[in-house]
Amino acid sequence: MSLDNTGHSKILTREEVSHILRVHPTTITRYAMSGELSSYLIGTRRLFKEKDVWAFFENQADRKCVAGKGQ
Repeated sequence: MSLDNTGHSKILTREEVSHILRVHPTTITRYAMSGELSSYLIGTRRLFKEKDVWAFFENQADRKCVAGKGQ
């Protein structure tokens, strides 16, 4: 995770988040609109904190594999 010189999480655009998570930008919008992925609306731009993106990613772990039931 990147922090700026004030110790804050890096701010990302929808396109940057879609690149990190390797999904279509529309999918990122859907996650943001549903509240699954925290976002901030500044004017007409939807922005994301990098720490929130990684928290969202960690929360998506395959429950079957985590429980030892899948491989």
